[in-house]
Amino acid sequence: MTPPLRQPRARPRIAYLVTHLMGSGHLVRTLALARAAAQAGAEALVISGGRPLAHVDATGVDLRQLPPLMSDGLDYRNLLRADGTPAGPEDYADRRARIAAILRDAAPDALVCELHPFGRRSLAAEFETALEAAGAAPAWVSIRDVLEPPSKPKRVARTLEALAPFRAVLVHGDAAAIPLEASWPGPDAGPPPPAGLGRPLSYTGYVCAPPPAAAPDGPGRGEVLVATGGGAIGRALLEMAAHAATRSPLPWRLLVGGADATAEAARLSALGPAMAEPARADYREMMARAAVSVSLAGYNTAVEAALSPTPALLVPMEEGGEREQLIRAEAFSNLPGLAAARIGALTPETLAERVDALAHAPRIAAPLRADGAAESARIILGDL
Repeated sequence: MTPPLRQPRARPRIAYLVTHLMGSGHLVRTLALARAAAQAGAEALVISGGRPLAHVDATGVDLRQLPPLMSDGLDYRNLLRADGTPAGPEDYADRRARIAAILRDAAPDALVCELHPFGRRSLAAEFETALEAAGAAPAWVSIRDVLEPPSKPKRVARTLEALAPFRAVLVHGDAAAIPLEASWPGPDAGPPPPAGLGRPLSYTGYVCAPPPAAAPDGPGRGEVLVATGGGAIGRALLEMAAHAATRSPLPWRLLVGGADATAEAARLSALGPAMAEPARADYREMMARAAVSVSLAGYNTAVEAALSPTPALLVPMEEGGEREQLIRAEAFSNLPGLAAARIGALTPETLAERVDALAHAPRIAAPLRADGAAESARIILGDL
């Protein structure tokens, strides 16, 4: 493959490659990084390989959409096309060709790969294509604070080998809250590599906008706000919360995600006094007014809860043996105003008790570094 020909340009061009397979967090975070790079004076190009999302902020970003792939729940090996049919070799080949064409044409000055090689193993060939198409442009790995721990030592070895083309690893977290070694390589993959990653590691801080200004009156005021994000995960928590509301003196509101959110909200509302409705765009404003926040412990949700002064209970998703959210929830429970509970250890009665106790806790925002987007732009642009 012929390397891209870089012409002199007034603004450095940074390309980002990301594919979100289940939720939206990877794309949301990557777009935040790209917007910060654009605000710092770069040209930002994002190549997205997941399904298009209606409500994402791509201000100042050149967003290119590949034919999308998605996972069937937590099955990240056998990916699906947008119509729900299994993806075949021709789909992967087409995506690789498109990635190569975009990057050859863009000739970026830097490439940022979201999660690879720590994840997205089924799409590894796409990232390898991107690295080749970007030519001599330096490349960075972009990862969240907590990774899903590898299950076998050989996966650690493969990851370390695949890190060779990268200049450094950007960890979008705060080592004071959760160091990377809390999740990677993890207890099942043998002892940590004696030489570490073999690449510089930079903690950028969390990638999250500051809490929005919220009027004291409005939806959510004095309520227990239960949310599980924009997808259909977390339904067990919502159902338990609907039953817990019958045992609590506080008003409860459940925000339901997924394509069937309206129907599911109606079903949950019929279980008791809790108000249930589809997920809302003003969730963070509502959380600022709430008495208590209850949520899963995904990256965006947990960080938003930590930055809010509202006391919060994090209930991690553990379906399919997933450990990422559990690690994050347990670490964040050491921060002021935050508590964690595993759903298998909760009942409607104990959930109501935990929430009612948190309602009397001090309202203190956690001291997390959350300028990760701007810091990432500073690191990359400072190294070009």
